[in-house]
Amino acid sequence: MSSLAPLVCICIPTYNAEKTIAATMRSVLGQTYQNILVHVVDNNSSDGTVAVVESFADERITLFRNSVNAGAEGNFNRCIALATGKYTAIYHADDIYGPEMVATQVAFLEQHPQAGAVFTEALLIDEHDLPIGEIRQPKNLAAGGPLHYFPEVLKAILEHSNFLICPSVMALTSVYQEDIKSWRGELFGSSADLDVWLRMLQRGPVGILPQATMRYRISRSQWSANVRVDTGRAAFFRVVDHYLAQTDVRSLLTAHDLMNYQRLERRDQVMRAVNALLQDQPEQAVALCPDTFSMSALKAAWQTRRGMAVLALGVYLKMMLSLRCHRFAKASLIHIKRITNK
Repeated sequence: MSSLAPLVCICIPTYNAEKTIAATMRSVLGQTYQNILVHVVDNNSSDGTVAVVESFADERITLFRNSVNAGAEGNFNRCIALATGKYTAIYHADDIYGPEMVATQVAFLEQHPQAGAVFTEALLIDEHDLPIGEIRQPKNLAAGGPLHYFPEVLKAILEHSNFLICPSVMALTSVYQEDIKSWRGELFGSSADLDVWLRMLQRGPVGILPQATMRYRISRSQWSANVRVDTGRAAFFRVVDHYLAQTDVRSLLTAHDLMNYQRLERRDQVMRAVNALLQDQPEQAVALCPDTFSMSALKAAWQTRRGMAVLALGVYLKMMLSLRCHRFAKASLIHIKRITNK
């Protein structure tokens, strides 16, 4: 490694991650790119996380321990404050990073100095390290070149929801510390990361590498997995609504973009109705079911595979709820969610 290789600070916020942090640490310390510092910022864990981290004898590691739990966003903010070097990556304590990930991200940022950050795609794994899927960027973005700008990414988000993978990001440390400064969890809850990425994009372009350089863990015990069984409106919409309320942002969008957003809202309603039924709340499920046979829903079903799936699920829910077949519907939906990892 050249002595001119820029220093990368890899921050790993942790909380009760004793079962996964060792694998994450091994993958980070095993990077082919060696000019790194590893800041583990522990959020007052009550399990053996700290002991596992301390078992790694590597001078590049510094362990920071919060005296009280600062919350997820608060711990991310401390990572930003502690970051040093030219680039900062905030990786997660339950994911696994391919050996070339840091080298690939640094190479991209060095070749594209106008980019404030770079994302990657990811393979999905479960709590047993078994593959269960992948997260890819939309094909039109991948075909559009190495740099992506606010309007095109926002339009893609309105069509596909959030595909920007939080624990894949490497950014200029100056962007984190001077432009972002903090996660706004008090405004956007579990989707505060999307707000960060949109703020980065308003500053300038970012890269999205068209390759899965990491394995992103989804487990039943994971906090983010619990968010997916919520019956409340997804925090994602709080973020998007915030930006759509800005006149300059709204002017970038077409009627088609707004229709895509309405389709995401319809999908969210159907999934919330599913979650309500799974939690034995059929009355709430009924209230959440949108107008299944609206012209907009039928048009979406005709145009996209996802639209057809949302329509079919909505029809099924309506039928089961009208027939009061709650138990049968619940059992069948549990089976569907299990086999589709939704």
